[in-house]
Amino acid sequence: TSTEMGCRNCHGGGWRVNNTAGVADETAINILKAHDRMNGTTLLEDAENGHPRLCQSCHEDPAVGAPGKPGVLNFSAAIHGFHANYLTGLDEESCNLCHPSHSDGNTVCFRGRHTTNELHCTECHGKIEDHALGLLKYEMDKFRESSFRMAKNLEPRMAADFKSVNARQPWMMEPDCRTCHRNYDIKTDGYMGNSFNKWVDGGNMLYRNRSDQMGMMCAACHGSPHAIYPAMNIYGDARDNIQPLQYQNIAGPIGIKDNCAVCHKKNMPYSGHHRNMKLNLLNDL
Repeated sequence: TSTEMGCRNCHGGGWRVNNTAGVADETAINILKAHDRMNGTTLLEDAENGHPRLCQSCHEDPAVGAPGKPGVLNFSAAIHGFHANYLTGLDEESCNLCHPSHSDGNTVCFRGRHTTNELHCTECHGKIEDHALGLLKYEMDKFRESSFRMAKNLEPRMAADFKSVNARQPWMMEPDCRTCHRNYDIKTDGYMGNSFNKWVDGGNMLYRNRSDQMGMMCAACHGSPHAIYPAMNIYGDARDNIQPLQYQNIAGPIGIKDNCAVCHKKNMPYSGHHRNMKLNLLNDL
């Protein structure tokens, strides 16, 4: 989905390939010009001379193991902290302008079960102001000067005040599913409204890396983080639900509707992998 980042929406230019994807030269040039003007860099000149710079050569980024340079904001804090000042007051539109999550896009990267329940990016990740402030606060704790400048005019909309915003390391501290799914039964747990500001403690607790009490990966039964079963794909209802449809003929989590025999070859007397597995919550499937 990195080829569908929506830089063009503000920085000009079109899609690079077939009006579908890719950053056009005009867009890239405008971005580099802006960065050079505001930060005293020579990124455009370097690129034109055959020496393009990777953003993470200066900006720390745990997603790719980049250490960055001393005093420079990590990549996520720099991107969100800067742009949040121009996108205040928006809801999920601020996410869709940059990320390929919009329902009218080509990839529609956010297409899992939550979308049919009218949940959006912001219920988990926060409004753009709150999201940026969490990232900037993590950098403030390291006394990185530009983080204070970027946060100066941002007011949180989901947290009570700036003091209430929890610092967050990008990629390693993401929303915790159990904020809402505390007892694995959303109907009795009750919907919390949002999981912003309630981050997992480190990469091993991320949904994509997490396992249940018996060592089974969450994603093995529920699907990819933003396309959990049943996912709704504009290119075909079954495209993201192949595994559950193949093995249990139901486009839902593996084992749904008391279907333990999919893996165990027989029905099991109790919910072994986590509580309330045997509840038939997806009655519309």
